[in-house]
Amino acid sequence: MAKKLRLKIDYFDEYDLLAVVSHLKDYRMAYCINQKTGVHLKKFDDLAVGDGKENKYSWYCCYEKEDHTTLYLISNANSMRRLIPSKKEIDYFFLIKNAVNKEKTEEFVRQVRSIENVVGVFRMDMTAIKDMDVLLEIIELHEMEQMKNKTKHK
Repeated sequence: MAKKLRLKIDYFDEYDLLAVVSHLKDYRMAYCINQKTGVHLKKFDDLAVGDGKENKYSWYCCYEKEDHTTLYLISNANSMRRLIPSKKEIDYFFLIKNAVNKEKTEEFVRQVRSIENVVGVFRMDMTAIKDMDVLLEIIELHEMEQMKNKTKHK
């Protein structure tokens, strides 16, 4: 009798998702994170989810060359709705791609918590969020589109 092998793939293995609660505007939040942590988040075109203007969310991105990590600051709300409706209390998501150095991530969390007007920062379980894999795909496609447009303008 042949033995069946199963491959279990965890799509979220290379990501860390942080939830940020703060009443700061997106540009101010990005500025404060840049000042406290030394990263260089830059504003790109808003992240479009689905159709229509009411489905656009502010999107900041930074690529850290020394550890090949990509950082995203994404607002959870716009004037009409939430990006992830089940997380009403969260204002921003900070997504870290290729977060290999867990100590650096923990230091980053401490630094963001120390920002004035940041109420809380905590890790989120990505498997508990419905359609998180679809959202990650949208984010990656948006990033590729932004980088393509950036190279066109140079």
